[in-house]
Amino acid sequence: MSLLRYGNVCALYYRHAKVRMPSQLDLLYEWFGNLLIQIKDTDGNTKKKPEFDERECMIHAVRYHGKLYTGGDMIISQLCGRLIGTAKGNREKQRKNAVLLQKRAVRSLHENYALIEGLMADIEEKLMALDEEAFPEFGKDILDFIIDCAYERAESTAAEIDGEPFPMDDEIFDTVIYNAAYQFTLYTMEGIVNAYLWLLIGSLFRNEAGRLTRRFDSSFIEVNRAPSEDPSLISKLDYLLFPEDYEYTYEGDDVTSRFPDIVWKCDECGAVLNDQQGFDERIGLWQCRVCNHINPLDIANIYDCDEDARNGRNQNDEQKFRDAIERRKQELEQNKD
Repeated sequence: MSLLRYGNVCALYYRHAKVRMPSQLDLLYEWFGNLLIQIKDTDGNTKKKPEFDERECMIHAVRYHGKLYTGGDMIISQLCGRLIGTAKGNREKQRKNAVLLQKRAVRSLHENYALIEGLMADIEEKLMALDEEAFPEFGKDILDFIIDCAYERAESTAAEIDGEPFPMDDEIFDTVIYNAAYQFTLYTMEGIVNAYLWLLIGSLFRNEAGRLTRRFDSSFIEVNRAPSEDPSLISKLDYLLFPEDYEYTYEGDDVTSRFPDIVWKCDECGAVLNDQQGFDERIGLWQCRVCNHINPLDIANIYDCDEDARNGRNQNDEQKFRDAIERRKQELEQNKD
């Protein structure tokens, strides 16, 4: 069974919230609200079984004594169990209905960023309610969970992955887990919220989350900064979490530039400065020919990816950078002899 299941991700929070984890319908509604379930108005004391509307791709339910009423309905139970990751048996009809729910909800999130912001606000409110001892433990559990997911995936056979009710493509799985790890390493409340949101989205929406990863991707490390030839998710996570353990690498032939192979973009308008006539990164400053903004050209302004730039997350070490160029220069000289 895959570790990246919605029920497992939710359990990370309830383990520290000192409240009992809701069951099925309430657990779906707790984190994703009206995206999956519409609540009908009642007096709160009337029992009425929930139902899945295939035309709307939506579950309709009522509250009974403060909780969503399931009434022991097998169809809804199987449908929710598929989404949460607890359903067993071959209920193909409910698996298809679960896919319809996933598709409609993700489409809504993709088209309306306000819904994403709403999810973030709800998660932040819940996490802020954790006490001073519980919050750091919750954060530790998130990081451990991310790493465990990566290792479990690496050790799973293709047959085991394909046998999942909702098997995830490698690219989507890797991006969800890496995005969660990246946001966690920002070490801010917003980063923790985003990390948890990525895990919730990936575990609930599975392959349909690919629509969101393509829009909100925290980019992978650039090739010329990769610590090794190993392209695996575990290698990328290792470099993300422990950058101090690696040396910079450079394999190009241009060792005379201050910053070889760096693509410089204007901080104001985003234009590529390298393409502008007369550009020379050795001068230290460059005025953009498009918007006239003056851009500093130094190690402090080099980022691994656009996401790092947006978050002001710069792990570059100038001495390591210089050492990498010097090692490459010596290699070229040796090969010339």
